[in-house]
Amino acid sequence: MGMKICPRCGNEVDESSPTCPFCGYSFIEEDDTAKVKVSVSAEFEEAVPIMEKIGDKYELISLIGKGGFSKVFLVRDKLLDRKCALKVLSPRVLTDAEMLERFRREAKIYASLEHPNIVPIYEVGIYRNIAYILMKYIEGITLKDYIKNYKKKHGRPLPIDEIAKISRDVLSALHYMHSKGVIHRDIKPANVIIEKQTGKAILADFGLAKRLDESGSLTRSGEMLGTPYYVSPEQARGEETTPQSDIYSFGITLFEMATGKVPFLGETPFQILMKHVREPLPSPSKYNPEICPELERIILKATDKKPKNRYRTALEMLRDIEKLSLRSKGMGVYSSSRRLFSLKNIIRILIVLGILLAGYSYRKEIKALPSRAITWIKGKRKISGVNKKEETTPVKKPIQTQPRVSFTLFSDLPAKVYDGKKLLGHTPLQISRAPGTYTFKFISRAGVRWKKVKVHENMSRVGVIFKTVTIRKIDSRPTAEVYLDGRLLGPTPVKNLKMTPGKHTIKVVRKGYQSAVKNLNLRDGQRIENLFFKLKRVPK
Repeated sequence: MGMKICPRCGNEVDESSPTCPFCGYSFIEEDDTAKVKVSVSAEFEEAVPIMEKIGDKYELISLIGKGGFSKVFLVRDKLLDRKCALKVLSPRVLTDAEMLERFRREAKIYASLEHPNIVPIYEVGIYRNIAYILMKYIEGITLKDYIKNYKKKHGRPLPIDEIAKISRDVLSALHYMHSKGVIHRDIKPANVIIEKQTGKAILADFGLAKRLDESGSLTRSGEMLGTPYYVSPEQARGEETTPQSDIYSFGITLFEMATGKVPFLGETPFQILMKHVREPLPSPSKYNPEICPELERIILKATDKKPKNRYRTALEMLRDIEKLSLRSKGMGVYSSSRRLFSLKNIIRILIVLGILLAGYSYRKEIKALPSRAITWIKGKRKISGVNKKEETTPVKKPIQTQPRVSFTLFSDLPAKVYDGKKLLGHTPLQISRAPGTYTFKFISRAGVRWKKVKVHENMSRVGVIFKTVTIRKIDSRPTAEVYLDGRLLGPTPVKNLKMTPGKHTIKVVRKGYQSAVKNLNLRDGQRIENLFFKLKRVPK
């Protein structure tokens, strides 16, 4: 007896069955439904069967991308008049049980994720043994092309503010994914789309994504999934992947944004993989001498060979990127002081010195003229020894104005800044004032801070700290996830946690154990050395 595939759930069903026993789909209704016939060129061949099913709602426009197992088409929603992306998997996918399982998993993962920096999905299905995903069309270019185009146009890698902006978007999406128990396993510039309209970085292509709580593995022993240029050492060895694997791959992506190059090259994929496993990462400053030390430190930490030495969570890496972003805005620089001695700046300095030297020589020659040639004495002018009394107009003395000093006001939490009752703006904020003493008011969600500032010519930035409470260490036995006011901090131990004064709730959670909670009422400037939680197993 023959079998057929249910177009809704993808399970095999007896050919004579009028309905699917798994999802209740009616085959009679499907057989009676009129199909929309489409006539397209050969490159659209894979989309023809799917368009027969969805052609009444969507119009096929063009092919926009293809890979080893799929093609992506641009379609238009006729009812809502919006563009969508239709990803159609190769027909051979459903003949391979492993690839079919991978597609089902991808669809399930897509359905569970909802984040502004992750491509939204509209529909997933299997029709006539062909799997498809209908998702939002993001108009823009991949980060890979964005890096290439910027370097071609400006002759250097991306600036630090652009790197920080893109990193915030991607790390925010990664933190969200990891908190949902999903590892991407294929982070690379080609899987990040820079949206044309907003400039937002959006993470795409979850074909290799895997849930942390999945039992077993779809990969055979020793099989590696990912892209050789960006793969983590543990993936290269065919070992189990963790969130730190995604952090490593994004660290390599960060290296490429900062230098315009990938760190490891080879004649074969195997050679590249072995370099990820054995060779230390080249210093980013070797390829870009103008890179700032803070960014280089972040890249090197994220790409450590040992997962335990990398950032524990994407959120932890995101915090360092935020500090880097704050510094770049406050100081208004891209790189370290090494940039001062670039060829362009040396030429500028020499030109200024030449102008000053010429001005000094001219002034010296004027002073050397005979005193009787041109003299001014009490409003009378004597020229070449001849006195001539003339009316003279009094010379106006220039008004002496104090030079204004430009500096930046910043805070560790976003805050409004007031000068008296006048709102100046939000931190970080660059302002200028004449030398003197001023008092500014900073207001954030954590409270109010007053700052008395003595302005002088050498100052560059002044700020306030709202997070005055320090918890040196939060630990548990056994290891567990720590939540602060409902926000995931990461696994224990959590060290040197900075907090604002007031009421907070710390919760420690581990599967199979009873959760532990502590409610704290913290004072300004308080310091707690250790918070320890001993978790009890849930009774069976």
